[in-house]
Amino acid sequence: MLPRGRSRKSATVDDLTSLVTLDEASILHALQRRFTHEEIYTSTGAILVAINPFKPMPDVYDDRTKHAYIDFGNRRVTGEKLPKLPPHIYTVADTAFRDMNKDTWVDATLVNSNVLQAFNEVPTIQVQNQSILVSGESGAGKTETTKIIMNYLASVSSATTHDGHAIERENVRNRVLESNPILEAFGNARTNRNNNSSRFGKFIRLGFGKDGTLLGASISTYLLERVRLVSQSIGERNYHIFYELCRGGSAQEIADFGLTNVENYNYLNKTQCYDRRDGVNDAEQFQKTRHAMSTIGMTNEEQQSVLALTAAVLHLGNIAFEKLDGENEGCRLVQNDPLTTASLKMASQLLAVDALVLEKNLCTRDIKAGGEDITVLLSVEKAEITRDVMAKTIYSYLFDWLVDRINTSIGYTPPEDERFIGVVDIFGFEIFKSNSLEQLCINYANEKLQQLFSQFVFEKEQEEYIREAIPWTFVDYPNNDEVVAMFESTRPMGLFALLDEQCKLPNGNDTNLFSTFFDAYASTPHFTVSKLQRGVGKFVIQHYAGAVPYTSVGFCEKNKDHVHTEALSYLHQSSLPLVQALFAYQPQQFSSNKQPSTVVSKFKSQLQNLLTLLHTTAPHFIRCIKPNDEASSTEFTMERVAEQLRCSGVLEAAKISRTGYPLRFSHEAFVHSFICLTPSVELNKSDLRDTAKAMIKVFRDGTFLQPDNAPRVVFVDEGRDPFQVGLTKVFMVLSVYNQLNQVREVLFGAAVIQMQRMVRGWLARVVYRRIYAGITRLQATYRMKRDQKAYRALKHSAIVAQSYIRRFVAQCQYKRSKRAILTIQCAYRCHVARKDLRQKRKWAASIRLQALFRMWLVRKRILPLIQHQREQRAIEERERQERERQEQERIANRAKASRSVFAEEFSDSDSDDDTISFGGRHTTTSRQSLVGPADTSYSVVVEAGGCLGVCFELVGADYVVFRVHPTLSTTPDIFQVCPGDMLVAINDRAPIVPTTMPLSIANAKHPLYFYPPTNERIVLSFEKATSNRTAPATPAKFFDILWLEGQSLGLALRQISEKGPAVVTRVSAYHNPGMINVHEQDILLKINGLNVEHMEFALVCDLMAEATRPLVLSFQSTAKGYDTSALSLLNGSILYHVVWDEGDLGIALKHRPARSAYPIVTKVKPGNTAANRFAHKRPPLGLKVSRGDVLVKVNHLSVRDVPYKVLLQQLRDGAKPVILTFQKSKKPKV
Repeated sequence: MLPRGRSRKSATVDDLTSLVTLDEASILHALQRRFTHEEIYTSTGAILVAINPFKPMPDVYDDRTKHAYIDFGNRRVTGEKLPKLPPHIYTVADTAFRDMNKDTWVDATLVNSNVLQAFNEVPTIQVQNQSILVSGESGAGKTETTKIIMNYLASVSSATTHDGHAIERENVRNRVLESNPILEAFGNARTNRNNNSSRFGKFIRLGFGKDGTLLGASISTYLLERVRLVSQSIGERNYHIFYELCRGGSAQEIADFGLTNVENYNYLNKTQCYDRRDGVNDAEQFQKTRHAMSTIGMTNEEQQSVLALTAAVLHLGNIAFEKLDGENEGCRLVQNDPLTTASLKMASQLLAVDALVLEKNLCTRDIKAGGEDITVLLSVEKAEITRDVMAKTIYSYLFDWLVDRINTSIGYTPPEDERFIGVVDIFGFEIFKSNSLEQLCINYANEKLQQLFSQFVFEKEQEEYIREAIPWTFVDYPNNDEVVAMFESTRPMGLFALLDEQCKLPNGNDTNLFSTFFDAYASTPHFTVSKLQRGVGKFVIQHYAGAVPYTSVGFCEKNKDHVHTEALSYLHQSSLPLVQALFAYQPQQFSSNKQPSTVVSKFKSQLQNLLTLLHTTAPHFIRCIKPNDEASSTEFTMERVAEQLRCSGVLEAAKISRTGYPLRFSHEAFVHSFICLTPSVELNKSDLRDTAKAMIKVFRDGTFLQPDNAPRVVFVDEGRDPFQVGLTKVFMVLSVYNQLNQVREVLFGAAVIQMQRMVRGWLARVVYRRIYAGITRLQATYRMKRDQKAYRALKHSAIVAQSYIRRFVAQCQYKRSKRAILTIQCAYRCHVARKDLRQKRKWAASIRLQALFRMWLVRKRILPLIQHQREQRAIEERERQERERQEQERIANRAKASRSVFAEEFSDSDSDDDTISFGGRHTTTSRQSLVGPADTSYSVVVEAGGCLGVCFELVGADYVVFRVHPTLSTTPDIFQVCPGDMLVAINDRAPIVPTTMPLSIANAKHPLYFYPPTNERIVLSFEKATSNRTAPATPAKFFDILWLEGQSLGLALRQISEKGPAVVTRVSAYHNPGMINVHEQDILLKINGLNVEHMEFALVCDLMAEATRPLVLSFQSTAKGYDTSALSLLNGSILYHVVWDEGDLGIALKHRPARSAYPIVTKVKPGNTAANRFAHKRPPLGLKVSRGDVLVKVNHLSVRDVPYKVLLQQLRDGAKPVILTFQKSKKPKV
């Protein structure tokens, strides 16, 4: 089965060695055609050429394709003949996996038993660890190739092992694969050549068990580009993690770490480059990084600590310095700079150190002189260098800690038979406009890998042919030994040795270093310096990939890359566990007695260890090619591709693979592998070379053992002998080996089938014997159960017969006993029934007596109440008549004398500066009266959410005002409403008043209704009564309280005398409307209109406890004189009275119709005025006249419809005293 989109009929070639003309032009043309057809992988013998497509190719790497290659490998190792799959990176990974585990496949000696008997012991197959080297320029796709290899090896390991530990293997696989997002976030960055360039090298060692199980992995990293942290080239970014954290962190993390936009950090904004060009979203990538951290087992505390240190590095970069006044060298943090202050605070907080200690270590340095510690001030430039090195050191230590943490998660204990596959992903060859020490180390590493490639592919090939005395035509190949020697040689000293020597000198500098370079290598062809370059300290090295100019400026400082001891020693004092862990295992950084190792020495040592390990493995090479420099998915630049092919040695490798002998075996291994095909050859253990020659002769004659049902093997003439027998090895061409190996696999398959048949026969016989024994036991058990069942049936029949007889005898006895019992029960029940009848008659008589007695008690208690109610109605009737008489007299007096209240001054302008002062007592005048001609109609406005506070009596079809409750109303217009007035319309419609409050007023003769709170603004139209009705009203000394549902009453009552009324003894709360008017000694008169003044106190308490709330409680005030109680409206407003008896009133009024229909107080004058005297009289309640209060009544008559000028004139000229009623918008504090 072929992967999707990979037709074998493609006009392109899969292997460059199969080209008829094998030259540079043919290879370039073949690669271009494959790139055009989106076939990015091409074989060159044992080397795979991978061209970066610069676009996603899901069909090439989906699960279907991957499982196709896994299935192909599984079937090939069982001897099945299958067509070869197209070249793919999966092919390289699968080959490495199968070669590593080739000792676990079918043993070849089992086919030919004669050969097996000839050997005293079967020679073991030598297993060799594998390595895959991924190389290429920066941007050629090495990192993605490495990830694909790791994914395939993890998948093929899971697919080929079935040991019952699938979940455990899956966890190991996930942890190994999830290490990639973490390393990419902290070690990759955008460069001018690559959007996701690895700025470090890594070697991944995947450990496997003998059965192919993935046990774990370990990762080694090399030369993290520390300088990128503080400086980047134009068009490049810093490491991905900084942008991911600022854009993808949670709101809590952003706040905890003090982060803002990436444009605000000096380490990120130098190049004005903030985004990736490959379409990756930093915020989404951050979530993948956090998920990877969780997958490898990092706790939330560890993740937060890692991110805190990452943020601390950003804040360190924002700390700025300035020169001290009067000092030549000293510096300090920039004063009055909020950014520097905030950055220092956040950096110290995230590092968990003292801010003053951090500032001191940035600006000063302690040195020893004469046995004493001396503090030296640093210049601005040195302080900035200290800051940058400190940030680089923290970040590099953090990166190393992450690698160790990943290794802890994916690590394993190697078994004795452990084998591994190493994947090398090291930085690509780099050529920039300005190349420094980092590029020199990177290109040196590429030179070493190229040397390894040359040795394995070219040199080892030719050396072995010579050693084995095999005829061979030598092929020239690119040799970079001289360039590598220029770095590593001892005589003369190599570039790295000269650099280290210069760093050890007290006065070593970049200028002297350049001079030593020039003196040592100016005469070599691979080191050139022009006159212009010599003046600026530049030199050119001819690498295998081309000439690279380097700038020696900064070489010494970068190679040292250490900071003075005190600048980092304070981090030991950090309370953050991660910081303590980072610097706990770095003692050499803080030792003044030991010379610190340099960057190049450490890197050279790490690289040498890697190469030593690679030399012990069987290498597989993948050459990544960059088709163009524009990252285009359609362009194929011939010149750039040809340059990369020449530098990588692919052309020569293709020639050697085509003309050489890629397969070689030791004499013993060759005989052991293929003697099964030549049973006619006699094994000569003393001279295996002769045996091998005899076998080759049989192969050439075609008389070797071949399957009957398969095509005969024919060796194709390729221009050279297909076999060569060397001194210690046998060499074969690839085509011959494939044919012989296929024949052997077919024969092995037939042998395996025969073995399987025999094993299955033996297993079948074992199963048969077990089944036979089981059937015998089953039959015996069946017979036993059958006899037991028959016995139980017989026994059951006997028991049934016996039971019938016993039942008959028992039934006869039961019937006799039942008749006797029934006779006794009948007599007893008659006796009990007669006794119950007598008892029920006694109970009925006692109940009637109790009812008569209770009725007598009720009449005795209620008759006085009824008599009291009658007397009360008589008293109210007399009071009503007296009020009618007084009202008639008042109307008559007003008509005669036109007594009114007038004002001295007034103003009807809208200016706030107008002041209306009201002054002394005046005599009666003939000016316009406050109340004009009688008008029988008026309106009351109730705003949305307000309440009218009027109880209506339904008389016939008319709603007549029965009682006015000012404390339940939210509108000052309530004082226009009088008992007896008739409601004629609501919003110009016929009135309908639903009841919302159960008012059980004793003297009501008709149904009562209380208008509910309204959700919209309404206008109620009334007509004044032609004659006063007999209806209750609230006199000036009386007030109401509304006791709300779910609220406590907020006051305490007691009875003064035995038959006296209930009076208030204590006020504890004011949350019920009207409570502000209550004082101690006030008298409770009515409950919902029921007069309780002369009722027993216990009965009053019962009525209050049992009545349904809200309740209307009526009280009589005990206040003296004009200082009447204030009224509290439902909306929290307060109505209070001010008595103007003499002197100046002390207020200014303003009429603003747009705001209120009533005059508003705009100013209160100080001094001995009526308004201030009122405030002094009411200190307990905290009431006083203030700005914003509204004048609503004069002498208890509403001023809503009185013209403003008339009102002012009457207040100025009217007689005194005058009672003024004001409304305060908010309830005062009490």
